[in-house]
Amino acid sequence: MTEHRAEIAGLHADDRDEAELADVTLRWSDVGLFLGCYVGLVAVWVGIGEAITHSSWIEGRDQSIAEWFVDTRTAALTTWSSVGSNLAETLPKIVFTAIVALTMRLVWKRWREPLMMVLPLVLEASVFITVTYIVGRPRPDVKRLDTSPVGSSFPSGHVAAAAVYGALVIIVFWHVRNRVARAAAVVLCVATPLAVGWARMYRGMHHLTDVTAGLVLGIVSVTLCWWMIRRAVRRTELAIDGARVSTPVSPIPSLDATTPEPSPARQLG
Repeated sequence: MTEHRAEIAGLHADDRDEAELADVTLRWSDVGLFLGCYVGLVAVWVGIGEAITHSSWIEGRDQSIAEWFVDTRTAALTTWSSVGSNLAETLPKIVFTAIVALTMRLVWKRWREPLMMVLPLVLEASVFITVTYIVGRPRPDVKRLDTSPVGSSFPSGHVAAAAVYGALVIIVFWHVRNRVARAAAVVLCVATPLAVGWARMYRGMHHLTDVTAGLVLGIVSVTLCWWMIRRAVRRTELAIDGARVSTPVSPIPSLDATTPEPSPARQLG
């Protein structure tokens, strides 16, 4: 019976419903892991940025594409590009993320979902700020329709932030089984960074390689944060299971055990 109890308690977290998994319990090792991901991403993206800026062929292709976008400008497209660009502006994305994360905390009363919303944005933004400062790539040499306090172009912070909205897909998949709802979440979170990327190139703010690097940075940030949170959840599950296994279990008499006959003294009494 004890062995059977241990087998049930030892079920891996993957065998349980995602919505029923334990909350996140963070340790200092998790902070170190997060910082390690930050350093690794900075190193990779700085390397990519330096390779791009030192390639005359890539720079020439990027400039040609930027000029092509200028040639496609119309009044209607300019209006729509403004809408697309604003989808990932700094203040709206911070406010949106804060409201959604707070709502999740109040509804589910745990940190797993709020952290899934916040951590990818923190990781992406930290890497973006560091990389764009180190690489310092100039923006496309065309007439730009926007201004920005950040003068460098690589990678696109707007597109990276828009891709981070993909964290919502993971949370939806945790709690929703309806295929239509899941598909809608996927379509929305795929369309948003694509729209932002087009808008930023159309408005002359980024090269194609900037947008591509930003898109990949956002996706990788979400993936790494999902892995870190999942790792912390599994650790909590194992701790809970270990506590259950260590709890003494009263033995249950076997059903085929024979009941002893009462003694003559007990019968006379």
